[in-house]
Amino acid sequence: MKNKKGIIMIMGMIFMLLLGGCGTKVSHKSPEAVVKSLISAYQDQNQKAVKKCFGLNPDKECAEEIKSEINYNMNYFKAHEAEKIDLKKAKSLGKFDKYELIYVWYNYKVKQKKETLEVPAISFYYVKEKDKKYYVVPAKDVNQEMSENSRKKYSEFMKGDVYQAYDKEYQTFIRKNPKYENSLQNKFQEITK
Repeated sequence: MKNKKGIIMIMGMIFMLLLGGCGTKVSHKSPEAVVKSLISAYQDQNQKAVKKCFGLNPDKECAEEIKSEINYNMNYFKAHEAEKIDLKKAKSLGKFDKYELIYVWYNYKVKQKKETLEVPAISFYYVKEKDKKYYVVPAKDVNQEMSENSRKKYSEFMKGDVYQAYDKEYQTFIRKNPKYENSLQNKFQEITK
């Protein structure tokens, strides 16, 4: 009788895992949604979901440059040792050719001994559309004109309210936690050795 209960419980757990899927869900419904999915996939250390965000087959090897980009970002997220991230805002900074430049503002939630730190971060990604789905453009596919456009858009973005609010939050965080950046760099170097 005890064996039957154990088997039923195990079968139930397997069923729940199958129903729930595994890991990060990837949304391709909008440029902002796929960028948010990418950030969540990095936080969850889910390489297959990251590949899906790039429009790659999650079960196949990818180009060495993309593999390096994925590893770098996953290690960077890992170095934060955040329990989770809080996605605050994501919005288009405009279109360039057939691409759209998206910013995403998120906070790493880092549990300390007596408090949870909220570490502000902001990232920018180009997104492309294919067959009515959106995919993040890997860094290796960003050409010179796209880079120049993103610098111009970033310069304009820095003058706006969103960046000003982000910068104020980040500067406040650094004043309260002056050793955080050095500690993060040390953790990142340990992970990447």
